[in-house]
Amino acid sequence: MTLTANNMKATAAVSLGFLSACLFWSQADDEPADPIDWEECSGQAGDHPCNIVSFDQDNQPFDLYKFYGQPIVIDLSAMWCSPCASAADEAQSVQDAYADKGLVYITVLVENTKREEPTVSDLQAWAETFGNVTTPVVAGARSMLESSGDGTWTVEGWPTFYYIDRKMVTRDIDRGFSSEEVALSIEWLLSLDKPEE
Repeated sequence: MTLTANNMKATAAVSLGFLSACLFWSQADDEPADPIDWEECSGQAGDHPCNIVSFDQDNQPFDLYKFYGQPIVIDLSAMWCSPCASAADEAQSVQDAYADKGLVYITVLVENTKREEPTVSDLQAWAETFGNVTTPVVAGARSMLESSGDGTWTVEGWPTFYYIDRKMVTRDIDRGFSSEEVALSIEWLLSLDKPEE
């Protein structure tokens, strides 16, 4: 068989296509598997929490599952709730106290002072009032709550705290606010949840 210029171009194109496919599959095999591999979620201790996809006080997209690998405190609050304000007053200092453990403290505001879904302005006002510099303040909604019939997050008292481990499993749920209870729950969460080395 005599190789013509057209045959050589075709052979080169096939070879490059084959090499590209091999390179693609090789890279795909090297990529880590997505750690979010569960199909079910709930608002119960021992289960994976359902994702919260929303926006934060900086009007940036928020995705709870992006925090996989970190211990998490979720503080479900409302702007009209005075115990929620007490919790918010300590949110930044709590996160700062456990920064070396990778803890993230996330406030999810379910309602503003008018009992409506919070806006970016509401989130910013909350963050500024309580000094939430690095702690996310995220917009929530009544529809995310189990009581709505559509959601899974259970709130039987304001605020409600979810303590979530590094593998994104809810380990404890507390209703109401107590500085001591928050500290004890975080210490307990961290004792169960050592980072992988």
